[in-house]
Amino acid sequence: MELVLQNANGSTFQEISKKNFRPLPIIKASLDLLKAFNTQSQGVFDKIIASEAESRTLAQLRDLLLPKLMSGEISIRDAEKMVEDVT
Repeated sequence: MELVLQNANGSTFQEISKKNFRPLPIIKASLDLLKAFNTQSQGVFDKIIASEAESRTLAQLRDLLLPKLMSGEISIRDAEKMVEDVT
């Protein structure tokens, strides 16, 4: 990262040109290291996917229930029951 910053320039924010970026050395991880990373990180990625799905479900519930609660069409108890049925 230090080497990248040394080659960056710009007055508003630092940037690096393709010309300066291309000659920078990179380290390529071995296949064994990539497999180990995948094994260790898969649970995190699975949790992210599950959390995104849960977030979408909760947003849909909010969009469905909030107008009904505010209009008095349903009670808090009714809304809680609907949420329990979904989750």
